[in-house]
Amino acid sequence: MSEKRVSRREFLKRSSAGGVAAAVIPGAPIAAMGESAASVQVDRRAIFAALGDVLIPTDPGDPGYRSLEPYKITEEVMKGLSAIRDADLDAFNSASGDFFDGRVFLQLTESQRADYLRLIIDGSQFADKARLRTLQRIYRQTRTRVFDVYYRNYPENVIARDAGGVPILKPGDRHQITNPNTRRLRTGWDVTGFRGQMTWEEEVAARARNRRLGLHK
Repeated sequence: MSEKRVSRREFLKRSSAGGVAAAVIPGAPIAAMGESAASVQVDRRAIFAALGDVLIPTDPGDPGYRSLEPYKITEEVMKGLSAIRDADLDAFNSASGDFFDGRVFLQLTESQRADYLRLIIDGSQFADKARLRTLQRIYRQTRTRVFDVYYRNYPENVIARDAGGVPILKPGDRHQITNPNTRRLRTGWDVTGFRGQMTWEEEVAARARNRRLGLHK
């Protein structure tokens, strides 16, 4: 196992163990480098994708967040992060320069990105506490959203729903399998070992087994 993988996996372990609460810390937004929010240009997708990759690493033979990029996981994550202002996200990207020779977050290596998040979590090395609160807020909001999307079986949980949120099933479909966990790709459910809903075939087999055991008529 490489040193890079150990570092990033260790970060995931620590960040998931309750070292940082998932709740959002309120704080006044700040404009990056003195610019107004309207004038800031920031690659939102690239930053959120990089954060997702740090939080749920992907390595050869060990799929994670990045392995679901072909299924637009970052676009799905971003749907729940629209409240984060570009100016604040630009501040998050640029603040790493104080610790990594002027390089912004997107210019860091994978292990350095994990180190940067550790600095934000700890907070002791940031003199500007107002800015720190903004960085921690962005980290926590993104972490919560990334975990929520990934560990809800994305993208196999995606199904069309009506205006009331009720799944729209195919005509004549009485099986009600609205969140299948297939073997087509490795999702968060597979990582955690959660099987999800039984397929229709599995349900029929379970009923037959229960009848043989006298548990179901």
